[in-house]
Amino acid sequence: MSTKERSRAREFARLGVWSAYPARTRPAHGPERWLPATVAAVALLGVWLAATRGDLVPDAFLPDAFAVWDRLVVWTGNGTIWRYLWPTVVAALIGSAIAVVASLVLGILIAHSRLLGAVIEPFVAFSQAIPLVAIAPLLALWIGYGMVPIAVLCALVAFFPMVTTTVVGFRSLDMRMVENAWLDGAGFRARLWHVELPVAAPAILAGIRAGFVLSMTGAIVGEFVIGGAGLGTLLTISREATDTVGVFAVLVWIAAVALVLQGIIQAAEHISVRRLQGETT
Repeated sequence: MSTKERSRAREFARLGVWSAYPARTRPAHGPERWLPATVAAVALLGVWLAATRGDLVPDAFLPDAFAVWDRLVVWTGNGTIWRYLWPTVVAALIGSAIAVVASLVLGILIAHSRLLGAVIEPFVAFSQAIPLVAIAPLLALWIGYGMVPIAVLCALVAFFPMVTTTVVGFRSLDMRMVENAWLDGAGFRARLWHVELPVAAPAILAGIRAGFVLSMTGAIVGEFVIGGAGLGTLLTISREATDTVGVFAVLVWIAAVALVLQGIIQAAEHISVRRLQGETT
């Protein structure tokens, strides 16, 4: 690599465009973290406005952005959106909590037992090969209607990334640390709590973050198929009424909720990793 190429590579790395070292591309903190996404969102909004105001796309396919905003304001003001929002969020949170417990237990078993891993892992992969729209009617048949089958569907969606990253985190452990703890007389519980979990925490929590966001998808699909009182139901009502503005308003709310959930889980992930790894008191 020439001197000019090295200089260009360093400049790209400084600007965050491209780096040869993935460890140096972790998200920044503060305004620098959100500025690129904000600029991209403003650019997309500009393209949206240009397409609708310039009559490039019929309103039946892409409504005016200001019409969607007006609908959001009306629904927020009269309480419509809140009435449909909470059932979806509650089902997603319950399902995510179920998935966290199940993925931690199974992830520990798979990572510590080659036999159990050989038995369980194919079924874990199989659970993700079945479409949600095929599972939802079965859950309604087995469990009934209401929030419970929707929460179970959310758990199934969130489970796969959680258990996968848990297994990867445990299998990536430095065996020398585990052996040293073993030689020091630490039992399985002590090694798990004080050595294995803190080191595997970044991978585990990354899967939990992804699972929490995906659980919103499970809730929406569940309300599509099973029925309910959440955002999926409001989306169905708007779709059947050919209300494109309403459909886009619901999609904006779903995206906003997913973004808020990701931000909360990401902040909790950062704090938890630092505490588990002893970086704070």
